[in-house]
Amino acid sequence: MLTTQSATPDAVLQPFVQCYVQRVSKSGEVIEPVFPRAGTMLIFQFADIYEVKEYATEQLRRSWAATVVGPIAARRTRLILRDHVDSLDVLFRPLGMYRLFGVPISPLTGGGAEGRAVFGPQISSLYQRLGNAESFAERVQLLDRFFLRRLQQAHPLDPTARAMRWLASGRCNVGDAARMVGISERQFERRSKQWAGVSPKALARVSRFQRAIAEYRSGHSTWLDIAHKVGYYDQMHLIRDFHDLGGGAPTQVVNEILDEHLISFCCG
Repeated sequence: MLTTQSATPDAVLQPFVQCYVQRVSKSGEVIEPVFPRAGTMLIFQFADIYEVKEYATEQLRRSWAATVVGPIAARRTRLILRDHVDSLDVLFRPLGMYRLFGVPISPLTGGGAEGRAVFGPQISSLYQRLGNAESFAERVQLLDRFFLRRLQQAHPLDPTARAMRWLASGRCNVGDAARMVGISERQFERRSKQWAGVSPKALARVSRFQRAIAEYRSGHSTWLDIAHKVGYYDQMHLIRDFHDLGGGAPTQVVNEILDEHLISFCCG
């Protein structure tokens, strides 16, 4: 069983980083479903390394000690955590990693890359300091300091990024978002793929899927109420999205999600 701790970043970083999550297990095997999500992740692993298994092919691949994971638009894999787990996960908001680092997100979509290959030697140095930290609180302080330094070089929230945030939050559609910026939908799509890693429609769809999961897990709404609250035309559209993105009926999908799974923090 995984033991988890989570923390929100410094208030100045919260438009970029959703939360930090530490997960620890001393023995056994944990198989974790990987659901679509709109943000990227940076995962540091200080013990045994996660393995990723494809649903379609059953192909198994290993991650890295520092792994950057892109946004996921469809459910294709599951994580396998074996024996000793000690991981520290940084969950970025959509556009968060691009704005902090200026790294194009599209090459990462649906997969991952070794952290040093994406960010350079600074990640190796951070990895060493995090590994030597004596507590989760100390790790949180190290991450905050690292990202606050990056914030000095961050991309400002220009009209395109602001429109993408509105789109992800369900406050406008793709056409409205493009008009807010004064560009064509095709131009807006190119920027969305570079900055967020997915098309505007996928960004809106996956973000809405995550909001629906979060609403249900809060325990206060029926699926019909949730469908209207998060922006589905009706409950049947919600059900279709859950089958397409989550692989099953809405209640079946959310029942697979345990509190220690990363998707539960993404949808928090």
